[in-house]
Amino acid sequence: MKVISKIQLSVGAGLILALLVSLPGLLSANDNPVPRKAAVTGVGGWNVVPANFIPQFLFGGTDGDTHIRHMPLVGDLSLTGDGVALNGKLTVDLNGELDATFSGPLWGEMTMTAKVDGVKTLIFVGRATADTVGLVTVGKIKLHGLGPYEGATLDLTFEEIGPGNTDTYNFKGYLLHAPRL
Repeated sequence: MKVISKIQLSVGAGLILALLVSLPGLLSANDNPVPRKAAVTGVGGWNVVPANFIPQFLFGGTDGDTHIRHMPLVGDLSLTGDGVALNGKLTVDLNGELDATFSGPLWGEMTMTAKVDGVKTLIFVGRATADTVGLVTVGKIKLHGLGPYEGATLDLTFEEIGPGNTDTYNFKGYLLHAPRL
């Protein structure tokens, strides 16, 4: 009996020692987890409030370019990826400088809203930049999370689905989840 008791005591002490040695690593991993980066892809476009090239948003410059200022665009966006299904509306305050071929840089402030528990909620804010050639556009979006996405970032590239100017885009990029504290 004394041999079994010593073996049990040794095994028990070994388990306690192993737990104590690994405990600091377990605690630091939970206190500061590695952010999760999920690849996402999707489709969206300006189907709610499409581009409206009217005088209140367009200004002819003395340089021969057409300057776009504060043109509203709104459209649906659906993104999916590993553990991600995000459906919402993008809104952009579009600005740009286009030459006679309708080519040039575009930029604007952007927001994304979605229904959260049945309530329309602002979930991302940020900026978009793009280049357009004959109104066929490619660009980048960087958004920062709010509300349920507080601390997250959404980095996307987009490319217009042709041929020509369709105002429909393929999106791809990453959703970087906020670290949980």
